[in-house]
Amino acid sequence: MRHPVALLIALFLAAATAIVSAQQAAPASSPASAAAGSQAQPPSTGYPGAEGVASAPPVMDVAPVYARPAIDTLATIRRRGAIRVGMATSMPWVMHDQKGELIGFSVDLANKLAEDLGVRLEIVPTSWPHMVGDLLDNRFDVIASGLWITPARAMLVNYSEATSMAAVHLIGGRPLAASLTSAADFNTPDVSLVVNTGTGMEEAAARQFPRAKLIKVGIDDDPLAPVMEGKAHGAVVMSPVPRVTVAAASDKLFLPSGSEMQSGSAALAMRKGDFDFLNLVNSWLAYHRESGWVTERYDYWFRSTDWLKLL
Repeated sequence: MRHPVALLIALFLAAATAIVSAQQAAPASSPASAAAGSQAQPPSTGYPGAEGVASAPPVMDVAPVYARPAIDTLATIRRRGAIRVGMATSMPWVMHDQKGELIGFSVDLANKLAEDLGVRLEIVPTSWPHMVGDLLDNRFDVIASGLWITPARAMLVNYSEATSMAAVHLIGGRPLAASLTSAADFNTPDVSLVVNTGTGMEEAAARQFPRAKLIKVGIDDDPLAPVMEGKAHGAVVMSPVPRVTVAAASDKLFLPSGSEMQSGSAALAMRKGDFDFLNLVNSWLAYHRESGWVTERYDYWFRSTDWLKLL
């Protein structure tokens, strides 16, 4: 039998040996790594780490704004049994024929869309100043009037793919400007040009004719009327067929050289939020472009003058 003192010494030596073995197995930390560990960690970016989990939420400057529930336009049209299309007159998109009926490129588009949807077409008269507001007030489902695509309007409505082209033109008046043969001749202080106020035509005229005097008329007023009456040298108008406009009053109007000032695209317009309906309309346009129907209608209204006999 071992002496108690010898037993205690043996136990102490075993414990000491275990501690030393554990210390030798652990990796030694260098002074540099110890110092690095004591430094403050860089602030989190909020991006996911190696585990795919964000270490901190991203910073937001304002609370997110959520879109309101959108109207299901197609379901509404089907329940109503009719598609309501807002239109305002603009040659050759929307015009009145000799019987007072509406004709034009946009009228053809609207009739075809209603036919393919299997519903009636209801044309809702509107005006250019109130057209977008009437759409947002649910007075109709679609705008079809050759509405020019602009960034300001695109913040309020969804445009379809472009359906036609338009351009801003300078049209001269023979009573006062017969001697002015080029657009550059109109950029003088003694020349007066008529524009519809608050439109792209006004902006284009101010940019290209900074020295001329601009006579501003209402957005629904005919800017060519003062020109034909000899009260202004010319007018800046948007027209895809300026030659038709001039031909209708060739004794009073003419196109100076370099008359085209700016071009743009026109399209159908719908309320924001309903991307299903927007996709439907764009798919419908693509189908009829590929079938040749859109091109045939475009050539009739924009490249020929056969329709003039209907007016």
